[in-house]
Amino acid sequence: MQSPLLMALVSLMMLIFTLATLLWACDTFALAPRRLTALQRRLASGPCSLLDLREALRLPTWVVAMRKASTYSLTVAILLVFFTHLDVDFATFLVIATLLSGLFWGVDVLFLQRRRRALLAAVPEAMHLPSDLRQEILAEPALVEYGHSFFPVLVVVFVLRSFLAEPFTIPSGSMLPTLQIGDYIIVNKYAYGLRNPITGSLWWSIGQPQRGDIMVFRYPENPHIDFIKRVVGLPGDHIVFDEGHLYINGQLQAQRLLVQTPDIDPWQQYFDEDLGGVHHIVRVEVGRYIAGHHWEVKVPAGHYFMMGDNRDNSRDSRFWGFLPDQNIVGKAVLIWMHKDPGLHLPTLSRDAMLNSKQILEKEDVVVAP
Repeated sequence: MQSPLLMALVSLMMLIFTLATLLWACDTFALAPRRLTALQRRLASGPCSLLDLREALRLPTWVVAMRKASTYSLTVAILLVFFTHLDVDFATFLVIATLLSGLFWGVDVLFLQRRRRALLAAVPEAMHLPSDLRQEILAEPALVEYGHSFFPVLVVVFVLRSFLAEPFTIPSGSMLPTLQIGDYIIVNKYAYGLRNPITGSLWWSIGQPQRGDIMVFRYPENPHIDFIKRVVGLPGDHIVFDEGHLYINGQLQAQRLLVQTPDIDPWQQYFDEDLGGVHHIVRVEVGRYIAGHHWEVKVPAGHYFMMGDNRDNSRDSRFWGFLPDQNIVGKAVLIWMHKDPGLHLPTLSRDAMLNSKQILEKEDVVVAP
C-alpha cells in the first residue's frame, strides 16, 4: 500500500517543480530577451564599461532561486519515487519531458540565438571584450542548455521504451515459480502492435496475444501500476474452474504433478500445466480456492482473462475482471538479471527466455514445451 504521506510529499515536490520551472521559463523566454534588447540599446547610445556589461548580464536573484527550487524539488521527487517504489505514470512524465526539452531548445534556435548574436555585434571593438565575456553573451540560458542536453537522450529513451522494449522488475510472488521477486525482465513492446504510449490505444496491429503469453499491462483498477500475469482467456473464451480443474471452451487444461511438499498430506503442489500447447509451472495450495470452488466466465470481445502462476496468491482477473485491450503494455520475453531483496549483488543465474524453459529451484525440475 502506498504511504499517503509519501505521496503527498512527492505531489508537493512536483508542484514546487512546476511553479518554479514556469517562472524560470518566463524569465528565459520573455524577460531575458527584453533585458538583452535594453542592453543592446544602451551600448548603442553611449560608452559602457566591462563591469557594467557583466552586471547587466547577471541573472536576477529570484531567477537563481527558481532554478535551484526547480532542480532540488525534482531531484527529491525522483529519489522518493525510486527508493520507495511509489506508483507514478512514468510514460506521461517521459512524454512531457521530451516535448518540453525539445520546445525549449527549438525556441532558442529559432528566436533567442539571434538576440545574443545581435548583442555581441553591438559591443564596440574599443571595449576589447575578453573571451570569457564573449562566451557568456553567446551561451545558452541554463534552461535551454538542459533541453539541448536531454532532448536527444529523451527521444532515444522514449522511442525504445514506447515502441521496442522496456525493462521491468518483479515486485511480488504472484507469478512464482516462473518469475521470482527480484527478477529483471525485458518486455517486447511491439509484439502486439504499436500503441499510443499514453492511452494504450492501438495504432498498428502486428500480432495478437496468445493463450499462455506472459503479459505486462496497466492494472485496470489503477492504470498507474503495471501488473504481470499470464494470458489464460482470449476474447470469446468460455472458462470454467471446478475444484482445481481449469476448462477452456470445454477442454480440460491438463496438469501433471511435479512436486508436492510434504510428500504425505501436502499443503502445496507444483504442476506442469499444458495451457493450449504452452507448458508452464503453476503453484497451488492444496484445498485453498481463493476465488471459490467453482466459477465460470465468458471473456467479452476486446478483453482478456489473466491469471498468475502462483494460483492461490495472485490478484488477477478472478477479482478485478477482464483486461481491456488498451491496457496492454507488452509481452514479457526475457529474464536478464536477478537481485534478491536487500543488500545483495545482482546475479545472472536466472537468465532465460520466457515461454521456452522453466526451472523449478531446489527440486531441479525442468519442463520444456
